[in-house]
Amino acid sequence: MRKGREGRRTAGTALMRRIASRIAGAGSVEEGLAGVIPLLSRFLGADLGVFLVRRGAGWTLVGHGADEAFRRSLPRTTRVAARSTAVPWNVAAARPSGEAGDPTEIPGSVVVPVRVRRQSLGYGIFRVGVGETPSSGTLLLLDAVGAQIGAFCENVSFGERAQTDRDRLARANEELGWLLRFSESLHAVADPDAMFQCLSRELGEFAPVLGVELASLPGGPVVRVASATGAKVPARKDSRSIAREWSEALASRHGLLVPASDFRVKRFQCLAGGAEGDAWRQEPEGRTAEMPLHGAGRLVGFLAVHMPAAADGDGRVDRMVASVAGQVGLFLHKCAEREKIRSLANHDALTGLLNHLSFQDIFEREFERFRRHGRNLSLLFVDMDDFKGINDTFGHQVGDRVLGKVGGILKASLRKSDYAFRYGGDEFVVLMIETDAGRAAMLARRIQEAFRREIRGILPGEYPVSISIGISDCGSLASREREELLFRADMALYRAKSAGRDRIEVGNDRFQGPPERPALENSRFPRPPAGEAPLIQRAV
Repeated sequence: MRKGREGRRTAGTALMRRIASRIAGAGSVEEGLAGVIPLLSRFLGADLGVFLVRRGAGWTLVGHGADEAFRRSLPRTTRVAARSTAVPWNVAAARPSGEAGDPTEIPGSVVVPVRVRRQSLGYGIFRVGVGETPSSGTLLLLDAVGAQIGAFCENVSFGERAQTDRDRLARANEELGWLLRFSESLHAVADPDAMFQCLSRELGEFAPVLGVELASLPGGPVVRVASATGAKVPARKDSRSIAREWSEALASRHGLLVPASDFRVKRFQCLAGGAEGDAWRQEPEGRTAEMPLHGAGRLVGFLAVHMPAAADGDGRVDRMVASVAGQVGLFLHKCAEREKIRSLANHDALTGLLNHLSFQDIFEREFERFRRHGRNLSLLFVDMDDFKGINDTFGHQVGDRVLGKVGGILKASLRKSDYAFRYGGDEFVVLMIETDAGRAAMLARRIQEAFRREIRGILPGEYPVSISIGISDCGSLASREREELLFRADMALYRAKSAGRDRIEVGNDRFQGPPERPALENSRFPRPPAGEAPLIQRAV
């Protein structure tokens, strides 16, 4: 009897050592259980063995000799047995569906609970022959084996969770590094175009991206588009389709009515090109991560990132889009505010035209182009006739409406390449690029006709109101100095006033010097001191 117990004890010790050896070299729970089952099956004389262990939200099932019906029939619970015990074999589990048999002939089985301390992780079930009921000592040994396997499963789970945490931390560090680089780049760019190129380039390097679209609303609706080389989405969209899609999306999803014709579509080559044969670039369909952009509590646009359908399984791009949405929205808002401030600094608040400071900068730049490249430049002085009488008779509010009407007429009459300025008071200046005095005079006549037509209704009664225009161009300059161009236009305006007002005059082809008139002191240029030659004559 003693020798029998010692033999069983020795066999049990050897079994646990072999099990320890098997699970020590296993890299996963599945591999460890697959190595333990044959050892236990031989030890128990079982022809079938299965382990079912809980792993997170799911189950891991490993075994041999079991058909699919048996595997499906195993109860998904950790409360099968508190200790190792012999139990009858389940009919549905032991036999294929429809197989007949007497329940009394069903062989028995042994259930081995897998646990760590008091926590049950699952169980193993081994089928033994009829009448092969394990002894109490064997059941105690199986309890120890179940605890041994439970400790192994817990250690592997700890290792997997630790690796998962390390991977998640590495991804988080990578994402934070990307956000830091992007945030720093925002301080290095000054306009939305540069910001969009930087954003698209960084996203393309961070993850497989087919395209990026940024729809911004402040300052006029604009859609900026970047597509990866070889990508089918959204590279094949034309500008009208893109504008129409955004217009419909804003109306249906956000209640914003922005006509497609109002959108400007700007394309950029800022995504990584890569190989034309990359499979992810050839997918005809994909998914889109889209986020609204807000700045100072107002909706300022939308950011959409197109990617392959199978890409971004862990949501990295979605997190990036959500993370940068706030920064991009604030950047667009600040750009719009800066543009407003710049516009206020460069424009006249009453007429909406460029102001005197802007005139000095633009006039100097365009005149330098004339000097370098010979591009002609015409200058028009537009002046209200007896504007003081309008203010004195009807008040300054009416006078302001008249000035605003003149500004609107000038903006509506000019080409996109021309400039209109409020020079000061009731005086306006027009610069016409690559235009001679003859063509400038045609524009001046259109301005006068529009003024006569549209000024009606602003002033009560039939109060006479008109404008006079003086014109000069660079083709007849003697000095190639911009002061001469201004002086010629000023003298032409003086002649128009002297000839009865409501007239258009063009500067003389040959410069004869300023006329000897007291009114010269009211000109844009003061009379030179006595005995000193006029400015233009000195330049000649």
